[in-house]
Amino acid sequence: MDAEDCGTVRRVLDRYEAAVLTELDNLDVRLRLLQNHPGVEVFPLRDEMLVRAVELSTQNMDLKPFDQAILAAVLVRAEALRDEGADDVSFCELDGDLQPWDKNGRSKQPLRGLYDSAGVWVYGDFAMENPPRRPGSPEQ
Repeated sequence: MDAEDCGTVRRVLDRYEAAVLTELDNLDVRLRLLQNHPGVEVFPLRDEMLVRAVELSTQNMDLKPFDQAILAAVLVRAEALRDEGADDVSFCELDGDLQPWDKNGRSKQPLRGLYDSAGVWVYGDFAMENPPRRPGSPEQ
C-alpha cells in the first residue's frame, strides 16, 4: 500500500472510531429512552429465568448461553404476563437463532413449541408485521 492509500485508510478509520466513541457516549441516554418507551418493559434476569436457561441448555437447540438466557427470560416473563391476564404477548427478534422459523420459513422445533406453550407470538421485525399471526395463534 502506498503512503496516499495508507493516509486514506487512516482517515476513514479515524472517522469510524470517532463515530463509535460518540455512539458509546450516548448509549446510556439511548437505553434510558428505550426503557421509558410505551409498551417496552425492561426487566432483570430472575432466578427462575436463570434456572430455565440451564434447562434449555439440555435441549440441544444449538443456542449460545446468551441466547439461552434471552429465550429463558422471554418465556418466563411471557408466562407471568399470561398468568396476570395478558392476552397479547409478542416478542420481536431479528436474530435468526431465536426465531422459531428457518431461513426458508419452516417451523423450527422445539423453539416453536416453547414459544407457543408460553403463549408468545414472535415477530421478525420491530414493526410487528412479519410474520403475520397464524390463525389459532395464542394471541387470537
